[in-house]
Amino acid sequence: MQTNRSFVVQLQILTKRLVLRFLRRPLAELPNIFISAFFLFVYDGALGGVFGGSAQGTPLDFANGNFVNFILPVSIVSASLSGGASGIYLVEDIESGVFKRYQSMPISKWAIILSPMLIGALRVLVQAGLIMVIGKFIGADPAVGTVGFFVVLSIAFLWGMGFAGYSVAAGVRSGSSQGAQAASFLFFPALFLAPTFVPREALRGWLATASAYNPTTYVIEAMRAIMVEGWVMDVLLKGYIAAGMFAFITLSFAVISVGKATEKA
Repeated sequence: MQTNRSFVVQLQILTKRLVLRFLRRPLAELPNIFISAFFLFVYDGALGGVFGGSAQGTPLDFANGNFVNFILPVSIVSASLSGGASGIYLVEDIESGVFKRYQSMPISKWAIILSPMLIGALRVLVQAGLIMVIGKFIGADPAVGTVGFFVVLSIAFLWGMGFAGYSVAAGVRSGSSQGAQAASFLFFPALFLAPTFVPREALRGWLATASAYNPTTYVIEAMRAIMVEGWVMDVLLKGYIAAGMFAFITLSFAVISVGKATEKA
C-alpha cells in the first residue's frame, strides 16, 4: 500500500514538473494546431461540395450531409502525431543530466515513463479540443449531441498516450530530441493507409487490406461514428481497443528502452 502511494506521489511530482515546462512554452503548440486546422479547412473546402450537402440522396452521401463531421477526426488524429511527441522532454532530461539524478534516487521507472506519456496525451487533448472548437464554428455537429465531442476527446487522449509512449521510446533510443520528433512522423503514412477521405467500404485492393490492419482506421472510424452516425457501439468499442492496445504496446516499448538506457548509464 505504501509502495503504491509512493508511486502515485512520484508520478504527480514528475507530471507537475512537465506540465509547468509545457505551460512555459505554449507557442510551441501553435504550428501543430495551425497545420491541422488548415487541412480541416482545405479538406472541407475541396471535398465538402462533393461529399457534403450537395451529395444528399446520392451514393456519395456518406457524410449524412455534413462533411465537416466526417473529416474532423482526420484532423484530430493528424494532430496526435506531433502532439504526442513528448519524448523530447525525457531526452532533454537525459541531455541535462536530470535523468542520471533520477537514477540515483528511489524513483520508480514507471513514473519516469508515464509522466511524459501523460503530458503527450494532454498535448493531444488540448490540440484536439481547439480543433473541435474550430470545427464547431464551421459546422461540426455530432450525431449524438454535444456529448459526442467529449467521447471523441477521450479516444484522442488514449491515442495520444500511445504516440507519447512511442515518442519516449524513440527519444531514449535515438538520444536526441530531433530523433524523438522525427520518429513520430514515421507514422504519418498510416494516416493515408486508412479510410481518410472515404469510408473503408469504398477502398479497393491493397489499400483496403492495409487499412484493415491499420489501428488508425479503427480510431478514425470510432470518432467518425460518433460524429456522423450515432452510438454504433461495435465500431466505438473497436476504436477504444485499437487505441488502448497501441498505448499498451508503446508503453512496453518505452519500458524496455528506458531499462536499456539505465543499464548503459
